[in-house]
Amino acid sequence: MCRQRADDLPAIPVALIEHRSAINPLGVKGVGESGAIPGAAAIANAVEDAVAHLGVTVREVPVTPAYLHALLDEARAGAR
Repeated sequence: MCRQRADDLPAIPVALIEHRSAINPLGVKGVGESGAIPGAAAIANAVEDAVAHLGVTVREVPVTPAYLHALLDEARAGAR
């Protein structure tokens, strides 16, 4: 079995092409939001892992206490 590694790949040429924003005087664009996107999903997955043994599946965020209690009640009702 032949395994490829990152250092086996050829060099990939990269070019930086700047596109200034036309909606502000500095021409800058925001990028800070992209780091916040996966946080809610990670928390929901952690909560689901913690209560999976109770038959709970988390399907939406945010996982509020009220939502979690409703899921737990649903799981208990289904287990009867």
